[in-house]
Amino acid sequence: MQKRNRIALIGFAIFYISYGLMLTFKQESLIYQPWPQDFLACTALDTDEKITFNGTRLYVKDTHLPTAVLYHGNAGSACDRAWYTELFGAAGYGYVLVEYAGYSNDTRSPSHELILADVKNVIAFLSERQVAEVVVVGESIGTGPAAYHASLAAPQKLLLISPFTNLAALAKNQFWFYPTSLLVDNAYDNVAALANYKGAVQIIHGEKDTLIPLRQAQTLYDSLGTNKAIHIVSGVGHNDLFMDQTASERVVLFLAE
Repeated sequence: MQKRNRIALIGFAIFYISYGLMLTFKQESLIYQPWPQDFLACTALDTDEKITFNGTRLYVKDTHLPTAVLYHGNAGSACDRAWYTELFGAAGYGYVLVEYAGYSNDTRSPSHELILADVKNVIAFLSERQVAEVVVVGESIGTGPAAYHASLAAPQKLLLISPFTNLAALAKNQFWFYPTSLLVDNAYDNVAALANYKGAVQIIHGEKDTLIPLRQAQTLYDSLGTNKAIHIVSGVGHNDLFMDQTASERVVLFLAE
């Protein structure tokens, strides 16, 4: 019996270590889930400028107006978020929808490094266009690039939809049985990135979100300065947040105020 227990323990240890190494070395492929939508063939945004700026692809419209910059979530593409443009338009905004490196038939693999480079290119693009008023909007994993943007070039407002504190803490929620602080490339630390941000911040989060628990948003909110608000949408989770009209209304109100 003792021999059998030792064999079982060794087998479990081998599995635990192997799976942990897989999570460590494959973490970016687990985080980013692009779909093979073609950037130029996005019919939902067929009236937009489709721009490649320093290698970063952007859907752009009406940047002579106050402009909302959207960093989308980890799955799909920027084209899938075309519905946001109706909210931006209702608030009197133009927009820049950012398509990440490695998404929408880009031949590269998505990575933290490439997406952070996309953020720097977006900032350079806005400067070249001389956009006077910018609101940065981050959705889910996109709150990481959004917070990074705010740390480099502070927008007038920052809207964070289903945000997290940092990647290591987010990974801990899913993989609590591993020392994620040691294994995860903590490229997105939203608390640290926003430590000195003084503009208006609004957080929108689903009460029943299990992918990014509400406590993550609440901890991030508590770390921010005084010009902030958090709106918890009752009865919804992560992927159905905007099934409740309250979330859309909050976006428009925040942009328009």
